[in-house]
Formats: sequence, C-alpha cells, structure tokens
Amino acid sequence: MTVGVKTGEFAAAMANPRWTFTMLTIPSRVEFLGKLLKSMTELPKRTPFEVVIVYNTATEEEPMAVEARIRALAPTLPIRVYVNATDPTIGGGRRVQLSVCRTPLVAFIDDDLTLHGDILGAIEATLRSKPLGIVGLPSYEEDTDIRFKPRESTPYVNIDDIRYMPVQGMLVAGYRRLFADIGGFNPRRQFWGEWTEFNLRMWRHGVPTGYVLDKGFLRHWHKAPESPTRNMSGREQHVLWGLMCTALEYDAVSINEATDAFWRLAQDRYLQYSFGEQPSSKLLLASVLELMPKLSREFPAIHAFAETAREHPFHFKPFEPLTEKQVREVLEHAEETIAPYRTVFDDVEQDDPPIAKAVGWVRRLGRAMFKRDPAHPQVSA
Repeated sequence: MTVGVKTGEFAAAMANPRWTFTMLTIPSRVEFLGKLLKSMTELPKRTPFEVVIVYNTATEEEPMAVEARIRALAPTLPIRVYVNATDPTIGGGRRVQLSVCRTPLVAFIDDDLTLHGDILGAIEATLRSKPLGIVGLPSYEEDTDIRFKPRESTPYVNIDDIRYMPVQGMLVAGYRRLFADIGGFNPRRQFWGEWTEFNLRMWRHGVPTGYVLDKGFLRHWHKAPESPTRNMSGREQHVLWGLMCTALEYDAVSINEATDAFWRLAQDRYLQYSFGEQPSSKLLLASVLELMPKLSREFPAIHAFAETAREHPFHFKPFEPLTEKQVREVLEHAEETIAPYRTVFDDVEQDDPPIAKAVGWVRRLGRAMFKRDPAHPQVSA
C-alpha cells in the first residue's frame, strides 16, 4: 500500500522533483539494474524523484537507443540516461553523475541493489533533523537477514540513533551543492576508493557522515559481474593505486600512531583481498614499479592536493577510528556549515508530515529574527 499523494498528483510533482536517484551501470549489469528500477516503482509515492543513469562504457551504440532500452525496463519512472564513453572509470562516471544532477538532493546507488521501505522519507527526515553531509542505509546480503554494510567490524560512534562513520557506497545520499562545494570526486580515483576519500574529505571539512539503521534498507545482489571490489580483472592495481594516492594526499606515508589504522587496513584487508592472503614482496614491488610512470605524471596534482588538504579545519587521517569527542566537535562545527544547504527544506511540500512543516516554519522564523538583529551581523540574508 502506498503512502501520501494520489498517483496523478505524484506524477505532476515529478515535474519538479527534489531528489535524484543516480546509478552507474555497464552492459553486463543491465539485468541487475532492471531489478533496481522495479524496486523503485514500488517505493512509497510521497517524495518526488527522478532517475539519472550513467551508462559507463565506451560504446558505438547511439545514446538514444541506449536510453530507450533502459527506460523500457521501468516505463513509469522519469529516467534520463547519459553515455560516458570519454572516461568510463568509476571515478569518471561519478563526476558525470554529479555534473548532470539538477535537483538539490541526490542519492548515489549501486546498480546491484534493490530498495525497500520509505527510503527517501527516512533520508530526508534525517537530513532535516541532523547536520549530516551524507546519509547511508543498511544493506543485506541477497534475500537474507545478514547485514552486509555497515559492518560491525568497522569503527563507529552511536549518537542519537545515528551511526557516525564513513558511508562506503551502496547508497550515499546528501546535498548536491555540498558534494560539489567540497570538490566533487577526486580525479585520481578510478576504479577503487572514491567513497573512502570522499567521506574522509567530508569529515576533514567538518561535515559528518553516518547511517540510519532502522528506517528502510537495501538488498545487495552479489552475483552482478565485473565488481571492482570482488571480481573485476586488474583490481589489484586499482586498489594499490588508490592506497598510494591516499597516503600521499593525506600525509599518511610515515608509519606512526596517527597513521596506524591506515597501514593496518592496507596490509590486513585491502592488499590481502587484492593480491591474496600472503602477497609476495616480489609481486607487490613489481606492481608498484608498474604504477611509477602514472605516479610520476600525477605527482604535481597529488602534491597540490596535499597542500590544500593541510588547510582543512579537521585533520583526520585515512581510516582513523573516530571518538565520541571528535564526532561531537564535528557536529557542533557542522551546524553552521550545513545550514545553507538545509534551506532546501524551507519550502515544505504539501504532502510532508506536520512535524516537518513545523520544523521548516521555525527555521524560517529564526533566520528572519537573526537578519533583523544587529547583534548578529554575520548572518547573511
């Protein structure tokens, strides 16, 4: 049973959506994309959205033919399709996704998922009530009750029903303009690590990220082919490249107490699942040497990025476990940082619940009072 506006009203609202669901796909995964789109047609029809799909592959097929074939998978959804043949890496595709998004709120979704529950309602309520930059939802393995992400083994801090930690893909939702303002997706992340670096940059800018675990969920269908973390050819080189860039960009080259988590995870998790449980020194050295020409070309940009990163208001290291004290400090900082982006909720839709309308009304009243108060000249109109 759907919730909220009638079907005709929902279709009319789609002409001016507040949300974009966006996903990357490739030809071998279109079957899984179809399952995802079908699950979207079954979501509660309360919050209008559009769907943007980036067909992330070099193809000679006409873009309009690609779009027609994908739109036929879910004819009732408002779908736009872009063919990214110029830089069909994951990082390149992410940059296309962000650049073509035209709504103030965006949810990046993996194409091997299905969505269940009031997904957008849950995320939107969280963004309204908490100064978060990214909201994630739990995912489960196939049709089981085994949770895939967030993993219990990943360090986190629970405060007020939010699990504060990096949101590593699956579903990453937030403000389009904020995503762009912190620099978008790192051009040196190609097939691995784009969300790891993006979340780290969020926290270093003083914007927290976290999961809501009790309001909607995802199912992750693991058999999708060409996964960059599971079965993609050459993934070991992509992982090693991402680790090298991360260490250089965020001053994690030296092994010390601050960088211990980075080096431990690099050794015990990422290199092991890429090169095998006991990667040989010979294989690792050969792989590093193969990447040296690429590193030489990219080093000026890496150095410039590292210089900029030293100016971030917070200096978290890659994979650094957060403490409750650190999270609360970032939350306090974020109240002001996030405020300009949360204005998207001021004009509350008619189908929003009364409590949301009240929150929007109080925010507008508060800003109006501050603007008239000469004691608060720092608050802009």
